[in-house]
Amino acid sequence: MIARALGVVLVVALAQGCGASFPPETLVDSLRVLAVTAEPPEVGPGEPSSLSVLYADPSRVGGASTVLWVGCEPDPQDLGRSACNDATILLQPTKISDYPQGLQLLGFGPRASYKSTAQVFDVLDAGSPLRQSGTIGQVMALVVGEAVDPSATADKLRGYFERIEKKETQAVVALTRILVSEKPQADRNTNPPLGRLKVGGAPLPVGARLRLEAGATVDLSVDVPASAAQTYVEQRPTGPVTRTEKVVGAWYSTRGRFDRERFDVSGAPVTRFTAPGSAQFPDDLVPERRTGSLWLVVRDDRGGQAFASHSFFICDAAAAQPKILQASVSGEDVIVTGERLEGLLDVMVGDAALVRGAYDSVRQAFVGQRPAGVSGRVALTATTRRCETLRPPLELTLP
Repeated sequence: MIARALGVVLVVALAQGCGASFPPETLVDSLRVLAVTAEPPEVGPGEPSSLSVLYADPSRVGGASTVLWVGCEPDPQDLGRSACNDATILLQPTKISDYPQGLQLLGFGPRASYKSTAQVFDVLDAGSPLRQSGTIGQVMALVVGEAVDPSATADKLRGYFERIEKKETQAVVALTRILVSEKPQADRNTNPPLGRLKVGGAPLPVGARLRLEAGATVDLSVDVPASAAQTYVEQRPTGPVTRTEKVVGAWYSTRGRFDRERFDVSGAPVTRFTAPGSAQFPDDLVPERRTGSLWLVVRDDRGGQAFASHSFFICDAAAAQPKILQASVSGEDVIVTGERLEGLLDVMVGDAALVRGAYDSVRQAFVGQRPAGVSGRVALTATTRRCETLRPPLELTLP
């Protein structure tokens, strides 16, 4: 036993001595589900909750993916009769196409809706405390690494699932829970709110990309109000107990390193992010296209979740130096003209970046859609792939 333990230590030491490094939990380099949210996370019987999923697959950029949603009717008596309690479904998704009792196919795509029957508590006495404490509705988000026909018959769905079981098609299953209760609306759980991302203490313009020097370290933070940690009453056999939620944040990225993987959001903590290209992490190279993504997922301990997605760009000193001459509005589009505009990264109107802003080689202009909620007379600023900021003497009037 001792020799075996020493052997393990020796292997680790040799690996470390050879300069090997292990990828952090925060690194997303293959198909992975990071969060599944339900809005709201607690509903009454027969009331709907909107589902959304955050997933990424950097290993197949541009590859087709489909999200298939499956939900199960809650079992308020907790007798293990829900179809989602059958763990073999996770290993044998072909069982889904058999539609066992209580299981329903909620739909395809990044969003879906779930609701229990309005009669979910009819099996309980009118005064049962379970009506207030609630029962769990389980939902599975199955992310499939191929295009799935939404109109597929049960037989065709079985074909998709068979390929998953044979590992011919990549797939990831994520589970989430929706609490169904008869609590008053004001006493139900809600998802924690998220503020804007701050980089070095300054708010990042809405929709804009982070600009990072290769290997540089920056401080990231997000304002999460104190109200995110709700106070609630938990029913216990000994009587009601007042508790306060714990809200935890988690960072993820396609490249780069965080100095912490999880953190308590109270106190507005700062996380240090080291961009790819650092000598400290020689395996963490600058991406070929100099782009990447990072995500923040915030969870409370009662099932509430929220997430935010951001893109980053590693500064390119060899990029063209753009010059902005004019800007105009055409319908929902903002059109920026000038010289060497392929060197632009983002164009901001007010404190928000143009939506899907990019250089259009046909029009020889930088074109993007006006951000939602921005109107009136606004200043125009821009950032470049060199990570410089341009402030041309231009203003736009957005209707």
